[in-house]
Amino acid sequence: MVKIKIKSLLIGLVIFVFLMSTAYAAGSKLIFSDVDVKVGSKTSKNLNNGNTIDDEAEPGDAVEFRVEVKSNFTDAEKLEIEDITVEVTIEEIDDGDDLDDESQDFDLDTGDDKRVTLDFKVPLEVEEDTFNVEIRAEGEDENGTDHEVVMRLKLDVEKESHK
Repeated sequence: MVKIKIKSLLIGLVIFVFLMSTAYAAGSKLIFSDVDVKVGSKTSKNLNNGNTIDDEAEPGDAVEFRVEVKSNFTDAEKLEIEDITVEVTIEEIDDGDDLDDESQDFDLDTGDDKRVTLDFKVPLEVEEDTFNVEIRAEGEDENGTDHEVVMRLKLDVEKESHK
């Protein structure tokens, strides 16, 4: 009876350790510390996942995404995340096709952050609609673990009838 309890306890402990290590590995240490979007001359600041960009875009408008990515490793962990890229995709805005752009790759040490800017031009021939925007950052730490963070926004495009 004592052997069964010890065996059950050991099995429970092994399962707990496995689940904790899996949860840690699955947790990305990349975060978006700030996302601002400039449409024309107006800027929407401190956007969060699911937000709609405040200002409506019009055909030909410049749209600038300023994305700050941060390594959320603690000083105790001291791992560098390498070959990080930031990609912004405005889905189906160009006659059903996506517009996308990707930053140069960069590395982040523990607690560091970096701001990247990606620029787009709203196509002249665009339908008035709300378009999904995906912002994705991904990289790999020194131990070979992948880290990724994704944010989704909405971009409203207004088109006056004479345009």
